[in-house]
Amino acid sequence: MTTSVWTPPPADETALADWLRARDPIERAPGGGGWHVFGYREVKEVLANHGAFSNAVVRPVPDDSPMRLYREGNLTWMDPPRHRQLRALVSQVFTPRYVAGLEPMIHETVETFLTGIRRNAEVSFVREFASPVVATVIARMVGIPGNGLRLFQEWSQALLALADPGAEQNGLQAVLTKTQIAEAFLHRFIAKRRAAPADDLTSGLIAAEVDGERLGDDEIAGLVALLMSTGQAATLTLVNAIIVLARHPQSLAMLQTRPELLNSAIDEVMRYRSETTRVERKTTRDVVVGGHEIPAGQTVSVWIAAANRDPRVFDGPDVFDIERSTNPHIAFGHGIHYCLGAPLARVEIRIALRRLLDSTVDFAVDPAGTRLLDPRLMFGASEAAVRFDWKEEQ
Repeated sequence: MTTSVWTPPPADETALADWLRARDPIERAPGGGGWHVFGYREVKEVLANHGAFSNAVVRPVPDDSPMRLYREGNLTWMDPPRHRQLRALVSQVFTPRYVAGLEPMIHETVETFLTGIRRNAEVSFVREFASPVVATVIARMVGIPGNGLRLFQEWSQALLALADPGAEQNGLQAVLTKTQIAEAFLHRFIAKRRAAPADDLTSGLIAAEVDGERLGDDEIAGLVALLMSTGQAATLTLVNAIIVLARHPQSLAMLQTRPELLNSAIDEVMRYRSETTRVERKTTRDVVVGGHEIPAGQTVSVWIAAANRDPRVFDGPDVFDIERSTNPHIAFGHGIHYCLGAPLARVEIRIALRRLLDSTVDFAVDPAGTRLLDPRLMFGASEAAVRFDWKEEQ
């Protein structure tokens, strides 16, 4: 039974954290505001029950919208059985062994952009490092040639700006335009790979076959678009790590002297500052969760950020602790929609952070040059001005 008083979620990060802390595990917003799930166990239950909580009917996309690129092949907007079939095809190519084989390319990409910023006392961290590293890795993995890298980088930055309340008013139009250009580019590129396969993910997806079924061009283009949009998780985790470590200098100092804590620190950044604040589902039938009966046809907001700070699961949930012994966060999701690109994101983040820590004595984030995203959508920043104290190059 709901005991807290419902108020709309605030746009300020600190205020939103307080608001989430005051919530019951499940609440219904008045005036047709839908249902909201905050508790860790309840969130996992909703995400695991794809039969009752559909993701496919949440975002209908018209045929004439440039966003149709995200409709075909987009695993996150899809329910079984097609989701299961498509994921099986993708998993045939996008294996842990395949991701491990990308590490030399990721190292090379990180070094390229690190070299570009090393002599600068202050860096526009997202534009000059985090975003181009992630976009370039994805583009090179997919096989996009050099003349397409800039398009991927610009597309990536436009997607990120959608959650920036200080961005230009035509932000959505910029995304639509870039998406339309990217769709045409990808279809031309896929046609070339069908005619002349290469050693890249696109050629692997073209060749993948399960039970006699192969992927169509629209589905392959949609999967690439999904990789680009969900790749923002790595960009945001990188900038969130810089923000959080700058705010916790003792943790930064510990991490610089104890590199074995890096993986634990990355998980704690993802728990403490979940890049995906919430996702949406829609009930396909009457369903009971946490003692609440939610009728069919209801919109359900699933608050990942709240679940990752549930005191019933995490000791000292509001404490940033890179030595946290157990950390079952769900920043990458849960159930059939668990992020397919999570292993790649972890490798990118680990390599990039390790090199930054190895190359610096200290760093600080300038609030005046940092544009935080709307935390009701995502925790992160579309830009962060970072002052680095670089080590002498050997």
